[in-house]
Amino acid sequence: MKLLNKMFLKIQIIIVCLAFLSCKNKTTDTTSVILNKKEQKFDWLPTECAPKAYPIEIVNGTFSLDNKFIASIPSGGRTVKNGWGKLGSTYIVGEDFKAVPDHLDITWMSYAENKFYKGSFKLPYDKMLALFNETFIDNNNEPEKYSRIVCGMAPGGIVSIWLLGGGKITEIDHFKATETDLTMKEFNPSGIQDREKYVKDALNSLTDEAKIHLQKEGITYGLWTEYRKRYNWKPIFKQVIEQNFLEVFIDYVNGEHIFTTGVNPELKEYNPLALPKYAKLYWEDANKNVYRSKLYFNEDEVKKAFKTINNTSENKKLDLVFEVDKYNGKMEISLKSDTEIIKLEKTTIKIFETTK
Repeated sequence: MKLLNKMFLKIQIIIVCLAFLSCKNKTTDTTSVILNKKEQKFDWLPTECAPKAYPIEIVNGTFSLDNKFIASIPSGGRTVKNGWGKLGSTYIVGEDFKAVPDHLDITWMSYAENKFYKGSFKLPYDKMLALFNETFIDNNNEPEKYSRIVCGMAPGGIVSIWLLGGGKITEIDHFKATETDLTMKEFNPSGIQDREKYVKDALNSLTDEAKIHLQKEGITYGLWTEYRKRYNWKPIFKQVIEQNFLEVFIDYVNGEHIFTTGVNPELKEYNPLALPKYAKLYWEDANKNVYRSKLYFNEDEVKKAFKTINNTSENKKLDLVFEVDKYNGKMEISLKSDTEIIKLEKTTIKIFETTK
């Protein structure tokens, strides 16, 4: 009986030891995966943007991973007004290959509001890592990768983050900073100390178009958050030989864009996309003549059309149809669902014969 008890005790000890080793190995494996993931590095640089009519100046901005500094966003007395989601300035400092950040700290002045904002935000690390590992097709039908992290700031403390590469920019996340305050000595230690004059000079540097917009529209709080609304749609090109549709550029209101070849499979799929703002299309006719079009969408018309047809469509899949006439001189644009068609008649359309 004693012998059996001893054998039973030994068996129990062996089982416990095996279970312990198994758990230890699993923990080690999980830790290893996390470490390997965070050891991945990519060739990217930080850059900045702001709406053309709502300039800002960055006081300081940094990307970090696990509380360790990775890169600074360009700052240093530069007025930013290059457009929402657009490529800004670039400082080539530090290592070419950098880890993907998981945190953003940013402080800036909004000139149109005469306010300072400050924010500290957790970034969607896994989403960014996945995108940095992906490739996409550019306008030359070549594979491309993301190479910039763009930080955009807008009135109301709005912050958006995009990844940008040759031919594509994709929104990553959207935040809201809180209002703060700095003295002019802190903000501009060796320069103008008159805050009102400093702000006035910055606003005077705007283009005439931006000045008119700011005067007419004022500060459009909430607009950049509203621009993030997405619909399930794709572009369709009619009366154009598909394989000869050369290039497609679509700029979206949320700062995203795509510049790719007409045969890119991505264009054939329904995707959750923001409203179109501007498009540029190139195509070739049967005689090898090349045409270029510039399309300026009417924001109010597009917004109303997508909202209306999305509410009445059964499957919520929408086609934005570009139909060129047989003379390549006119184009009609319409939004189509499974049950309804709405023509976009207020789009400004310019078509030119060109070379490629």
